[in-house]
Parts: sequence; C-alpha cells; structure tokens
Amino acid sequence: MTMYMMRKEDESDARKQYFPLFPMQRGNMRSSRALRLIALAVVIVFLTYWIFSVAYMWVQIATTWLILFSSLDRTFSEEPEREPSAKDNEDIQPKQEIPAEWREMCEFLEREWQGEEGQIDDDHFRLRGVAVVFRHGERSPLYTEDDEAGCEPFREQDREDFKNYKKLMESDDFNYFLNTDVKFANFSKIPSLAHCSAGQMTAEGALQHVKFGNYMRDRYLDSNIFSPDSRLNVTVTSSRYNRTFQSAIAFTSAFLFPSKSSVPQIHVQASNFTFLCTSRNCACNTRRWRAQFEKERYEYFVQRSPAHLQKEADLVRTHSAFSHAMDPFQILDVALGRYVCRRKPLPCFGRSYCLNYEFLSQLLNETTTRKKVMFDEGSRYVVEKMNLVEAHGVLYHIAETIANLRRFPHTNTIQIFSGHDVTLAPILIVLKVPFIDPPHYASRLVIEFYELVDSPSTKDGIFLRFLYNGKDVTKDVFFCETELNNGLCPGQKLERFVHNEIFLPLNVNSLIEVCS
Repeated sequence: MTMYMMRKEDESDARKQYFPLFPMQRGNMRSSRALRLIALAVVIVFLTYWIFSVAYMWVQIATTWLILFSSLDRTFSEEPEREPSAKDNEDIQPKQEIPAEWREMCEFLEREWQGEEGQIDDDHFRLRGVAVVFRHGERSPLYTEDDEAGCEPFREQDREDFKNYKKLMESDDFNYFLNTDVKFANFSKIPSLAHCSAGQMTAEGALQHVKFGNYMRDRYLDSNIFSPDSRLNVTVTSSRYNRTFQSAIAFTSAFLFPSKSSVPQIHVQASNFTFLCTSRNCACNTRRWRAQFEKERYEYFVQRSPAHLQKEADLVRTHSAFSHAMDPFQILDVALGRYVCRRKPLPCFGRSYCLNYEFLSQLLNETTTRKKVMFDEGSRYVVEKMNLVEAHGVLYHIAETIANLRRFPHTNTIQIFSGHDVTLAPILIVLKVPFIDPPHYASRLVIEFYELVDSPSTKDGIFLRFLYNGKDVTKDVFFCETELNNGLCPGQKLERFVHNEIFLPLNVNSLIEVCS
C-alpha cells in the first residue's frame, strides 16, 4: 500500500515537471476542443432541420397529387355505386353475427314483416275499423353525445328508397293530402342524414314505418274498412317529438296516401302527453311520477338486481359512450342506438373486456322482470299508478270509438297513435299482455273492431281483437279471457274496464281522484 501511494505521488510530480511552463497552452487546447464540439452540434441541427423540411415538402406534394388523382378517378368513373362489402366497412360491420333477438330489437329493414292482422275468416263478423298504437322508428340514443358519422341507411337499396321517400314528402300532392297541427309548425317531416343527434330518428327509422304502412295496407286494403259503401273516419295522433311526428307521417304515407282518391285528407293532431290523450277526460300530469319512477327504477337495480350485472354495468360506464348511462335501460339505449342498430362492433374497454350480447340479453331480461315486479308490488312503487293513468289515455279513445261505431253504423274508423316505448308498455302491462321491456323500435299494438252481423242487440254487437307485433293476444287480455266469441272480445268488456274498473287497484273510482 505504501509503495502504491508513493508511485502515485511520483507520477503526479512527474506531470508537474513535464508541464512546468505551459499553463496557457493547456487552456487554449480545451477551448479549441469545445468550439469544435459546438460547431459540430450546429451542423447536425441544421442538417436535421433541412432533412425534415425536405421530407415534409415531398409528403405535402405527394398528398396533394393523391387527392387530385382520387378526385379525378371518382369524377370520371362510370361504374355504378355498389353496396359496401364487409371489407369496405370494417369500421361498421359487426365482427360477429347479430343474434336474432337483437335483429328484432332493431327491426332491420331486411327483416320480413309477418303477422296475423287482417279480416278474420268468419262471415258472421264484419271488420269496421282498426286502431294502431306504435313506437317510433329507430333513433339515436338519449343518453350519449351526438354521433357525427351520419345517419344514412346501411344498404344501398334503402338509401335509394329514402331518396324516393324524401321526394314524396316534398311533393305538392302529398302535402295537400296531409296537414298537421300548428304545434308541429317547426317540425321536420323527415329525419336528418347529416349526423345522428341525440333522440332523433334515423332514416332507417322512417323507412321502418314506410314498410309497416305497406304491410298494413296489404292486410286491410281489401277489407270492409275501405268499402265504398261506408264513410271512413281517420284520426292520427302523435306526441310532440320529432321522432313520433316523423313516424306518423311515414306510416300514413304508405298505409293511406295511395288511397287518396277515397280517403279524406289526413290531419295529424298533437298530444301534450306521451300517452297520447287528446281529451280533458284522460288528461293528467304524470311527469312528476315519471321522474320518481326513474329514480325508483335505478334504486331497484342497485338494491335488488344480481350483483354480477351491477359489476359489469360499472365496467361498461368507463367507456365514454356509456358514461351517462346509469340504469340498464340507458345502457341498452346506447348499445342499440350507437352500435347494434348501426351495425357496428360492440365496443371494448382496454384489452380485458368487450361488451357482448350475452350481457345485453341479461340486462334486457332484467329490465323486463323489473317492470313486472315493480308494477305488481303496487303502492311500494309509483309505477302502478303512473301506468294506469298512462294506459287510460289510449284505452279511453278506444272506448270512445266503440261507442261511435254503434252510433254510426255506416261509418268505419282508422285510429293511428304514434308514440314511444312508454306509450306501449303501460297499455300492455295494464292489459296483462306479456312483452319485452322496452318494446323494440316500430313495435305495434293493433286493435281490430268487428261488428256481429245481424246482432239482435246493437249494444252487444261490437267485438275486439288484440294483436301485439303480429301475434293475436286477445286471450291474454285479462278481461277478455273468459268471454271470447270466436276468438273475439266483447267491446263492452273494455268499456266497463275503462269507465269503471281501471283505477280500482288504487282504491279510487276516477281519474280526477288519482291526479288531484
């Protein structure tokens, strides 16, 4: 160790002896080296900037020429526009087949409309009229941001059909045939294609009701309803929303407009209520109950629904599209309006989880079960009172029609009610007709009015048939099930229920007592 230290000291002394007279030269050498490094750095920076500038310039030139040639190619191409293939639409095509349950929920335009509507095969009964209560067509979600991607129909054929439909809406002939309530003065007759705004109907939604109108026309055109020997009374009612107003017009354009020579001018009247009451005898402010119901509905989910559904719902809400969707109803609303019915893949949440149809089906089953449980538990929740009042609106007008058919034996009737899922669901649950909650887009409840030919009593001569989404459900209507006549329900049963019995579960006798 001592020898090592001595050696180091000797080396230090040697350096001092070797450079005893040149301290200035050592400083100059260090300065020169620093200047060379600075100069090199400047050169590198300049070369880097020059290289990037040249590269950026060529990218700009290449992009400009690419856009120019693409435009010329589109301009001069004579090939007809084709329906997009799966490869073309990888951003909107589902990666898996959409299950049949969800294709029905969307009511895709390629689905065939089927049902049992139309004159029954029994000469003892004459069809005097039909009432149609339907939900609006496909729309954008209520609980998410606007989708700027556009709302054009998916298929090329449907895009062409919408162009033709738009021309009809703009024609003088149609606008003479149809006039509207002044409350609809600022409403558009057709949906926007530019972008999907929250709660607004899509072009496919309008075409759904055109297709529905064609279906109903095929079912009833040759029936006694359109008999030239009878007068035809037509009423069309819509809630004050774009989507229901546009649905009413689309349905009417296909169902009635082709018979404009024999059908009177149509007037679309506005209802101030989602339950489509247009008389003071069924008017009631249910908004306060609706707000309370939505609060109770969410509390039910948190307190009584399966834990695994709650946990997965929490995960779904981490996605920006679902961030405002607290209740399962709202999650389903976003999933349908943003993804499923727009035929886009269900979203993923990082690498660990993707929204899937199994979970959506579980939610749909839960919302359906929850609605029935809450209604059946009576005063524990507000929904029973609210739904009885909401169902009373349309049923009151149906009862009025029964009375008018008796009073005017040579006048047939068509009633059209364009509403929401919250229009249909209360009627169905009050009548005790099974249904999925929410009813899918363009769901329909059809009530046919029959007259017993040669009936000894005018009072007993009107009968009803109830059909939900094409299926005869008359036997499921609780006040009809024991007194059917060839599958038809006596009209008196509905009248008695509406005027005397509907509010008995609330221990009151009239609407005034409920709403006061």
